[in-house]
Amino acid sequence: GEFRETSSREVRLDYTSAVLRVVVEFCFTDDGNASHHFDGLMPESFVRSLVRVSAAAHYFDIPHLEANVYQKLTDMIVELPSLACVVYNESINIGNPVEALSRMAEKKIRARPRKSLLPVKDNVGGVRSLDESLLEKIVFDKQSRISEFEKFQCLQQWAERGSKDSVQGTDTEGISKVESELSEEISTTITNLAKQLDLSRIPVSKLTSVVEQSHLVTRDDLYQAYRSRALCAGRTDHKIVVEGAGTPEVNGTYIQEGVHQDTPMYLMEGMWEGREVIFSIFLCSETTWYISIMPEGEMPGEPTYIDFYYCDHASNNCWKIPSRGWQPINIGQTPPPTCFVTGFFDSKDSM
Repeated sequence: GEFRETSSREVRLDYTSAVLRVVVEFCFTDDGNASHHFDGLMPESFVRSLVRVSAAAHYFDIPHLEANVYQKLTDMIVELPSLACVVYNESINIGNPVEALSRMAEKKIRARPRKSLLPVKDNVGGVRSLDESLLEKIVFDKQSRISEFEKFQCLQQWAERGSKDSVQGTDTEGISKVESELSEEISTTITNLAKQLDLSRIPVSKLTSVVEQSHLVTRDDLYQAYRSRALCAGRTDHKIVVEGAGTPEVNGTYIQEGVHQDTPMYLMEGMWEGREVIFSIFLCSETTWYISIMPEGEMPGEPTYIDFYYCDHASNNCWKIPSRGWQPINIGQTPPPTCFVTGFFDSKDSM
């Protein structure tokens, strides 16, 4: 036949010896537990090795081993969501043999984006583990539900990781030059991506204490954000509390983030059908207030919004959110909610 073995005494396989040992052991024992073959590896390296085992299992046509690895990685992501980024990055790099893993990881990231992208445990995985080519696709994924400030944090964390990685393995004399060149390249990448952020949705306190100090956004973009926030300066200390809704997920405290049609818009992070989402309260067409789920990247009132409750606007004061008179719409359940504004003293005011 036309096998390589007929013309060469050496056949190269694109897998490490540890990966091949897992495959061989599985063929003899039917045991898919590969942990002992990767002793001493850090969690990210261990996960990447498992993805390569899956690719090898696909190459050698061992579907049962593929299934075992798939389940193992799924369980690990459930326990530590930030590993989803590691699985996604490695499987995308490998390509078609592990396409099922990349789809699974992407779905997990979309379902729990904050915990997937911004790890809180030992900085394992998360956005730092993504290649530059995947950064925009994941951070600005329209099917994901993270706030503008969290998107900024993703860019900031990735830039910090890139700066540290840029000088690893460089001799002392060459560090300054390499660090300068790569830091400039990383800065350019992040600055370009930061232009996609809607800075007006980031609280002023975060703009001044974090975003401005990072030097990752331009002064002009910051000025426009401050200008937009100034339109609602009189309300920045106010929050909207929603209570008593028959759809319990919409109950909670909404914080003003941004404006719509020169009227404050209030947002709250929450869960809906197992996914992280952003609930919003906004005035549409100067006639009706809505409580809805806000799809990422969409403007209020778009057909893609998931509406729960509405209330006709009857006040001459466009800032005034109605306390009562809300009605269910679409998938909203009775009873309708009541709303009240709270500020420094958390006092319930008539609205």
